[in-house]
Amino acid sequence: MVAAWRQRVHVAQGFPKSNTDTAPTAVFLSLFFLSALSHAFIFIRNKKRGHLFVFNGLCIGFCMARVVTCCLRLGWTYDIENRGLGISATIFVAAGVLLLFIVNLVFAQRILRGLHPNIGWQKALSRCLLVLYLLIPALLAMVVTATTQLFFTTNRNIVRIDINIQRAASSYFLFVSLLPVPITAFALLYPQRSEPDHFGKGAFWLKSAVVLSASLILSLGAAFRTATASYDWKPEYNTNPPWYNAKWCFYFFNFTLELIVVLMYLVLRIDLLFHILNGSKGPGSYSRYSKESTGNEDVETRGLQRRSTDIMSQDSRVPGSPVNVSAAEKESP
Repeated sequence: MVAAWRQRVHVAQGFPKSNTDTAPTAVFLSLFFLSALSHAFIFIRNKKRGHLFVFNGLCIGFCMARVVTCCLRLGWTYDIENRGLGISATIFVAAGVLLLFIVNLVFAQRILRGLHPNIGWQKALSRCLLVLYLLIPALLAMVVTATTQLFFTTNRNIVRIDINIQRAASSYFLFVSLLPVPITAFALLYPQRSEPDHFGKGAFWLKSAVVLSASLILSLGAAFRTATASYDWKPEYNTNPPWYNAKWCFYFFNFTLELIVVLMYLVLRIDLLFHILNGSKGPGSYSRYSKESTGNEDVETRGLQRRSTDIMSQDSRVPGSPVNVSAAEKESP
């Protein structure tokens, strides 16, 4: 017998079932776990070299959040009447991707500061972006509260308010996922009034391509979730659901798109593309990383040259060496 709460609660793309959800969930669990290990390998190796890049750490956190999401969905699949598992799985599905939104927005901000230092470092712009960042956890807390209430309340007015909260938060998250596109486009198209402030490795066009691609991929998933959240669920949809409630939609517009972005970050080495010197602040501070890196390479090169010269000098004093043989031949009558 179906519990009463399951008859009134609508879950996007339906409740998980063992015959349709076990296999794909297990596959994505493995893929996200391997992605977390790959980012962790790069993060630890860089840290040992003094090259700390926190965004690899955020990618690790996102992948592990998705591992937890898959574990919760698997548990809920085989204990479908467990409301606690249902609430946790639903919240983790909505919350995990926000880490990628933040990472991509920070990268877009760095591109703007690199190409237009005098604009990108404006205090007003930095404060606006800070407000955007702070609103994300605030809205997430509201989504958690609204989702939890939907699993328990029978009051129609509360249900309406909770659904509106979810829709408003989803619309804001869509805005955040798309925001790197106009920021990056402005940075590329606006005439430069000052010298670019280079950072990391690679050209600005490659950095911009990574940010724009990730933003468009992530916003596709956010747009799908926002659009489907705007539709009112009708009882007849239980027997004849629309196309956007199919299982493949859940796994494609959530896990697949997110995995593409995580792997793109991994393959294209964001730790090299977007790295800046710790403590960078103000126009011109990014370029210090490139200059210091070049300076270090020059020091190492000069050291290698000196060591090579010393070794050759030592070899010239060793009996039987080609240099000594040549000298002996010159001295012989």
